[in-house]
Amino acid sequence: MKLDSDLQSCLAPPTDPLTIFRYPCSCGEISLLGRSNGYVHCRRCAATHRASASGIIDFFGKKTEQNAYFDSLYEAGLLHKRDELSSESARSSYESSYDKAQQYLTLCGINSARPVTDLCILDVACGSGWVTAGLLRNPMVQRCRFHAYDISPHGLEMLARFAETVQSTNLVEMSVQDANQMVFEDDTFDLVIGSSVLHHFDDVPLFLAKCRKILKSGGAAVFGEPFAMGYGLGVAALMVAQRQLGLQYPGIDAVYKDISYRVQHPNLVQNLVDKHLFFPSSFLSMALSAGFVDVTFTSAAPREYYRERFIGELMAERSISDPALLARANEIYRTFFDVFDADNYGESVGAFVQVVLRA
Repeated sequence: MKLDSDLQSCLAPPTDPLTIFRYPCSCGEISLLGRSNGYVHCRRCAATHRASASGIIDFFGKKTEQNAYFDSLYEAGLLHKRDELSSESARSSYESSYDKAQQYLTLCGINSARPVTDLCILDVACGSGWVTAGLLRNPMVQRCRFHAYDISPHGLEMLARFAETVQSTNLVEMSVQDANQMVFEDDTFDLVIGSSVLHHFDDVPLFLAKCRKILKSGGAAVFGEPFAMGYGLGVAALMVAQRQLGLQYPGIDAVYKDISYRVQHPNLVQNLVDKHLFFPSSFLSMALSAGFVDVTFTSAAPREYYRERFIGELMAERSISDPALLARANEIYRTFFDVFDADNYGESVGAFVQVVLRA
């Protein structure tokens, strides 16, 4: 990553270059790691971890079905599951992430219209790192230290190439690691950000407990996640509508079975990429048990979106174009909507909900 010239002079690399953050070693040492010859190493016991040419530390060192799935996306040049991007449009996607990334700061109560300085920010299971990329492009985010990690090294390499083109006073470190075995010193981060990641984790309560430990007191974690009630109502409306009309779309049947399975069998989802759908009550219980003192839920979309567009977009995601089905499903869904219609409707039954947890 390019540094402003005045900061670069202050950060001239020492004889033994060091990591930005302190990490615990199996020997009990918690310190900055030395960097040399494609490795980082504990300066007490010399235990090593590989590091790529772009500086990405590999704390994981193995392959799973999950990271193989995401590797295949990023190797194809895709930033997200449904993207079809060339390298030029991938850069454009990073640059367009600016506004979305700032939303996470706003949710944490930070006014990014003023300088945001000297924070330590963790981008959890970052994928291709669009949150970090968006924040790096904000000139008001200054002298912050970022860590972005993911189980897939390919998405991180994409972020590393982009970060090299951004002139900034911020510093970025990246690693490959498992979210349920995060390798960070306690009380390290002011902010933890995760966009659509928790539903992929095997053990969400364990992750939240670890997340609380690595957050500083008074820090905040924000996650955007799929919630069961929102998706369940929409898909149920589509199922009832197609039965009434004597139709059967495999895409609707599949998503109905998927949601039903994940809600009814939460302990039998280890082999799935998308494992969980959350309920506010159970999420609140998990967060409080992990040691967070406050939890707030906010829909990522206003309630007008749900009344006017949600059913149509559920159909479009499954490549279904059927005006009669859309009209009938909308009628059924809006019956639910009109019963619950209130200012907090989107928050209570939103399909994608942003959750802020305060330490």
